[in-house]
Amino acid sequence: MTMLTPPFTVLLTWPQRWLLLAVLLALAALVMFGRLGPLDEVLKTREPGGILALEFAWSGERAARILAAWKGLEAVVRLQTWWDFPFLLCYPLALSLACAMLVDAPGNPVPMIGAFVAWAVLAAIPLDAAENLAMLRMVDHGASEALARLATWCAGLKFTVLLAVVGYLLTVGTATLIQRLLPH
Repeated sequence: MTMLTPPFTVLLTWPQRWLLLAVLLALAALVMFGRLGPLDEVLKTREPGGILALEFAWSGERAARILAAWKGLEAVVRLQTWWDFPFLLCYPLALSLACAMLVDAPGNPVPMIGAFVAWAVLAAIPLDAAENLAMLRMVDHGASEALARLATWCAGLKFTVLLAVVGYLLTVGTATLIQRLLPH
């Protein structure tokens, strides 16, 4: 059987992978906690779901209500959404790299699944970007049914992939660790 090669493994040595993972996680944390989180807290003062409410509005009517609640905070919504662009370049790459590293770990019972999800999580980049562009368009030109649904579908698919990847990392990471710790 041919093995699917995960991203990063052909080009990077193990020390380079660890360094890149640390840099990506640091950048993601910096953007998340330094920018996205504080801006979202401002939005949550008027809409409890924050930016997630607009991501998952589903209908033009609901998106219009959310945008109306944020009347006067449009600059905050734009800034929060624009800061998501550097974030969307960091977190999928970090998760993909973590999966790729786990694929090569001795004792991994399902490396093929890891190779698949290491590639699949990269789909979060265009999904998140499309979601952001739909939200920016609604902020600038008003909510619409098509844009609200586009943002919701993209967010839903993105979070589905992210949950699968995090599930893989947690379950297979734990199984791999246990496998390595058990006496043979």
